[in-house]
Amino acid sequence: MAAEKIQIGDACMIAHGAYISDADWHGIYDRAQPVGKTAPVILEDNVWIGDSAIICKGVTIGKNSIIGAGAVVTKDVPDNSIYAGNPAKLVKKLDQDSFISRKDFFNDPIKLAKDFDALDRFNLKNNSIFNWVKSIVKPDNTH
Repeated sequence: MAAEKIQIGDACMIAHGAYISDADWHGIYDRAQPVGKTAPVILEDNVWIGDSAIICKGVTIGKNSIIGAGAVVTKDVPDNSIYAGNPAKLVKKLDQDSFISRKDFFNDPIKLAKDFDALDRFNLKNNSIFNWVKSIVKPDNTH
């Protein structure tokens, strides 16, 4: 919800229901006119905003940072940090050298496809026609 400016960096992820606004929003009668002052919101590169999080006006979220689901962010978040809660508070600092960014993750699509194939083979290793027929004839109803 941008009245003036919301800036989103590269390789950011924004989950369902997240609310990002650079204003306090509308008046009672003129819903098109922002109320009060606006302040830009900046999401730097590789930021992840969790489900139903709220990012308030004037906030900058530093690179490689994560905002937990349902968090309400009213103040700047430094680089390489995990913030959660209402109001959002530091949960953990991330070691910037120990993880691969989403941008890096997608840099080599051939390697990524091979990794996903290997993961599928591992997860599906017990699948067979015999086990499929067995599941139809005698289903396992323990779940």
